[in-house]
Amino acid sequence: MAATSLMLWLQLGALAALISFAVLWCVGRFIPSPPRAVAPWHSGDAEASYLFQDDLMFDHDAGALPTAEDGAQTWAAMRTWLDHRFADLPASLEGLIEDTPFLAAPREAGDTAVLRLTRTVHGTRVTLTDPPHAAPAERHDMRASAARMTDITDTFNAAPHPIWKTGTDGTILWRNAACEAAFDPALHPGEHTAQGDSPTSRFCVTPQGGSRPKWYELCTTEHNWGGLHYATDVSQVVSAERMQKDFVQTLTKTFAYLPTGLAVFDRNRKLVLFNPALIDLTSLGAEFLIAQPNLMAFFDSLRDRHVMPEPRSYSSWRTQIGEVIDAAEGGHYQETWSLPNDVTYRVTGRPHPDGAVAFLFDDISAEVMAERRFRAELDLRQSALDCLPEAVIVIGPNNVLAFCNTAATELLNIDPDASFADMTVPDLMRACATALPAPSVWSEVERRLRQRQPDAPLRKSAEIAPNHCLTYRAEALSGGARMLMLRSTIDAAQQIPARLVAG
Repeated sequence: MAATSLMLWLQLGALAALISFAVLWCVGRFIPSPPRAVAPWHSGDAEASYLFQDDLMFDHDAGALPTAEDGAQTWAAMRTWLDHRFADLPASLEGLIEDTPFLAAPREAGDTAVLRLTRTVHGTRVTLTDPPHAAPAERHDMRASAARMTDITDTFNAAPHPIWKTGTDGTILWRNAACEAAFDPALHPGEHTAQGDSPTSRFCVTPQGGSRPKWYELCTTEHNWGGLHYATDVSQVVSAERMQKDFVQTLTKTFAYLPTGLAVFDRNRKLVLFNPALIDLTSLGAEFLIAQPNLMAFFDSLRDRHVMPEPRSYSSWRTQIGEVIDAAEGGHYQETWSLPNDVTYRVTGRPHPDGAVAFLFDDISAEVMAERRFRAELDLRQSALDCLPEAVIVIGPNNVLAFCNTAATELLNIDPDASFADMTVPDLMRACATALPAPSVWSEVERRLRQRQPDAPLRKSAEIAPNHCLTYRAEALSGGARMLMLRSTIDAAQQIPARLVAG
């Protein structure tokens, strides 16, 4: 009986132990354990450490890093990140002395941060502490960002040009000091004037107090958050453009009354200026000229309308025009174009500033016709004088031989047209004395030819040799000129034996 009871108690104990184990297993499997305390990011003394091998970072325990452009953290980037706060940082970590810490003090007084650089045989440790702050790297990054924003703001405020920022709805979010002093951007939304295909535009602002209006050139850069606007004062540029425009208009009005045709081509050889006289002289349509043809098309149209001489060879036409342009650029082009219907043009090419070139067209048909008539009259007068038996010599007011007839050249054995030098009165008298020896006669004639006061004509005859008579006559002409007429006669009875001997 006792054995049976013992066995029963043992079975009950084993069952109780099994149930307890099952309960404990379920508790550990399905009921979570209480949270454990997480160790802080930084060590107890609140420092941020950066490890460098040479000048390249390979490890750190900080929560903030400088911005790396290529993804690699270098000492150069770290130095830029720290330089605004700490002074005298080395350009390279390789120049530090091993096992000798380098302490960089902050630039501002009252800053508690300390930067320690320690170089060892294994590398360089850069340690940043900023007591009593527990996150020195994050605090330094915040200060660096604030410093960058301050620098940017100071830079924008120091800019001499107005700059402002707008939101997507056009609201003014920020503007610099120059913009506040110049104008309110919100008051000039509709005064913009586009400049062709340029991304910039212009607007005018009238300052208070009655001062002169100012013109600004606006350049805008669009962003997803709005836009940045940059304005530049171009008042002087606008004033210069207006003066240039007024000057061109003045020139155009002036050229409109000139009888000379004018065509100005710019450096790209396009017609930029012409006057009405050019249309009248060349018969080129106004529509064609207003379309700003190039110089080659301009000369082609002149040739098609027979306003310029027809080229001998059309294949060399463009070469000839190129030579004309080159000569005009050098200021050496001037030609006379003789056209049908007795029309004559004088064409002149002149260079202009900035590579431009101008062509002037003058109608000299009347001058040419007058010159031709004058030449015909001169030829007629000369022919009439050559028919006279007397030698006729005209001395101009400058005591220089003006002209003479054939009888004079044969009698005195002279040819003034064949000599480059002018024949003066003394030269003429020497020729007369050589051909007709009579000293007393020629001294009197020379004295009379040199007189400027009006006097009676000198008409005399003299025997310069036996049976050889010389009749001479000196008279004053208008304008201070003098005329000398000579006639040499030899007794006919003395000439017959001479002819017989000559025969």
